[in-house]
Amino acid sequence: MAFKFTLSKFKTPALIIPKTLQKPSIYIQHCTITTNNTNSSPQQRKLTWNEYFDFRRKRRLTERLVTIPTTIGGFGISFAYVASREFDTTLILGQDPLLIYGAGTILCGFTGLIIGPIIGSSIWKLFHRKEVELMEQRDRDFYAHIKKNRADPSLHSLRNPAPDYYGEKIRSVTDYRKWLRKQRDIIRKGTFHIGEGDQSSDI
Repeated sequence: MAFKFTLSKFKTPALIIPKTLQKPSIYIQHCTITTNNTNSSPQQRKLTWNEYFDFRRKRRLTERLVTIPTTIGGFGISFAYVASREFDTTLILGQDPLLIYGAGTILCGFTGLIIGPIIGSSIWKLFHRKEVELMEQRDRDFYAHIKKNRADPSLHSLRNPAPDYYGEKIRSVTDYRKWLRKQRDIIRKGTFHIGEGDQSSDI
């Protein structure tokens, strides 16, 4: 008995296995992996013509709005500089100083008028970075249509003038179709193809 009692001290206690581990179970997690092609170029899709003309109108509006302060600023800064100088009757380049100052003031205003659209276009691109490449692609497509469909300059005359040779006044698909009909009218009148029918628009 003493021997059994002694051995009982060295018995390892029975391991208590949790019920959750008594029955083996396998958990499989289903993961849905979606891959985004980050290398996809925005040129894979194109703006519709209505979207293009809408963005084009907003871009031009931005350019014109910026042109106003740049023109006034160029003229105003030049005028303020001339007004702050003391009047001197000495000729400048053999010309009257007032004439030189006046020409310089007008030149500064004209410079502001020129750089205004450039600054406005840069501002528009800054706020429409996603559409810049799409607009450049559509610009190329649009001017390719203009170049392809406009009438030959040799057909223009005082009685048969060219309507918007570069398509600057086109603001919508409807305007383009009107422009296209006018160009074909010029071609018919210039080449005496009076009975030729209109072709369908390519936009």
